[in-house]
Amino acid sequence: MYIDIKTLSLVALLTIVFSSFAYSSDIARTLRTNASQESEPENFFEIGLGAGVWVGSSLTDEDGKGVGISLNASGSYNWNGFFIDFFGETSEEVVVGYNAYEHNNWSFDVVLGGTGNGITQDNDKEGLFEGLNKREGSMPLGVRATGNYGENIIQLSLKQDISGRSQATIASALIGRNWQYRNWNFHGLAELNFATAKLEDYFFGVSEEEANRTNFSAYEGKASVKFNSSIGVTYPISEHWIYRATVSAGLGSNNSPLFAKSRNFYIGISTSISYVF
Repeated sequence: MYIDIKTLSLVALLTIVFSSFAYSSDIARTLRTNASQESEPENFFEIGLGAGVWVGSSLTDEDGKGVGISLNASGSYNWNGFFIDFFGETSEEVVVGYNAYEHNNWSFDVVLGGTGNGITQDNDKEGLFEGLNKREGSMPLGVRATGNYGENIIQLSLKQDISGRSQATIASALIGRNWQYRNWNFHGLAELNFATAKLEDYFFGVSEEEANRTNFSAYEGKASVKFNSSIGVTYPISEHWIYRATVSAGLGSNNSPLFAKSRNFYIGISTSISYVF
């Protein structure tokens, strides 16, 4: 079946709870393209068709399972140290940054991202969350370090919301590497992500006032530590066409009463064919 826009919006919101099937572009794309970490960043834009299945937590579906087909778009533009990465290449919708410093095998960036909106009237057409306060997107600003350790690439980041909405602090540690077999490029990624209680409380908490005017019980968000991982393969069909397949899994907990189905894990399988300009 096809996933409609409302469901896609709420699935995107779950990337705050569990990381999406993508990571920051300069490590994920480096691994998938088998590029050298020391090489100059590549400007690109791609669009493609993807399909996937997943099992995990869901705000709307009681079984917490989904399958669908989607149109994917992603890209990156780099100029004099400044860069912008968007959509499919990032776990945030858009990441804007500046490569501030490089030393030996390490690169240090200043980055500004966005979580996207939470529950709003735009993605709650059925009125499932009527009576709750609107959750607008946060804007995390911080620093990111990317470096090599043997054949692995490590990425560390620390960001603080500057929008005044969630006011959360988020930290992550990511490690990945790839293996080349003929034209098939295999890669693996693993991530630990920490977020202060303010992030979950802002997006998934229920205040006493909200509980009084809805059927949801009051809930205060907790600080969280999540584990996310993925293994995948990339195959260049031609100069411009690329095939990808990825299996992703993660561990973490969320006890918010807003979830129709809450699990302490997720697992998903996705595949896509994209055209790179």
